[in-house]
Amino acid sequence: MRAIAKSGMNLNPQQDGTTLFIPIPKVSKVHRENLSKNAKALFVKYRDAIRNVQNDHIRKLKKQPDVGQDDAFAAQTQVTAIGDKFIAEADKLLASKQKELLGDN
Repeated sequence: MRAIAKSGMNLNPQQDGTTLFIPIPKVSKVHRENLSKNAKALFVKYRDAIRNVQNDHIRKLKKQPDVGQDDAFAAQTQVTAIGDKFIAEADKLLASKQKELLGDN
């Protein structure tokens, strides 16, 4: 019971003998807004992580002595396109989730 109460989910468990009751409160607008902000923060964190991986691979590619400039540029363009594709997909997911959380129809 203590773990449920301390979970930070705004739950107040009650025990009646061997039965455990956990009334689940309705989600308030403030809570939904906080969830939306947290989702945006996670998106920014992972977008930056994707860009860091992208930049690391581009740096490693440029350090390769046997790769020509044209090949390096083509590979860099591909790596950037792949990273941008994943960032765009994450952005769509974020927009969808924020719309769901905030109830914007």
